[in-house]
Amino acid sequence: LVAFDTDMVGPNGYFADISRTMFCGPGEPSRRQKELYHLAVAEIEHNLTLVRPGMSLLDFQAQSYQKAEEFHEHDYPCIVHAVGMCDEFPRIDPLHRGPNRYDDTLQAGMVLCIESYMGASGETDGVKLEQQVVVTDDGYEMLSSYPLDERLMG
Repeated sequence: LVAFDTDMVGPNGYFADISRTMFCGPGEPSRRQKELYHLAVAEIEHNLTLVRPGMSLLDFQAQSYQKAEEFHEHDYPCIVHAVGMCDEFPRIDPLHRGPNRYDDTLQAGMVLCIESYMGASGETDGVKLEQQVVVTDDGYEMLSSYPLDERLMG
């Protein structure tokens, strides 16, 4: 597996931030690699259902996808962060690390990155995925368009 976390500076200095994990090389992905990939996709998809204006950060965190404990040690530092000229407020941390230190609400026009990392202690494989969206009046619009790895989805 090879993972890319892009953190790109784009037109007029605005930030683009997506992550993808890909299977490289001969053969087929292992059952565990596919399982990790499916778990990461499930986390992203679940958390995307929470993106809407008026959603508080603490409510988002409380309703967010809850990973199995085996993934806590290597969890990514946040499950959501905003972007503009760089990583920006707001940020939502995984619930198992304790409640967010601050609260606010999502607003239409905010650009957010929805993050997942699935990798267990003592294992060599891990999957990092990230989607970038803009909050709209009735939910969100997907900004990232690079496809997921079909071999890992299979």
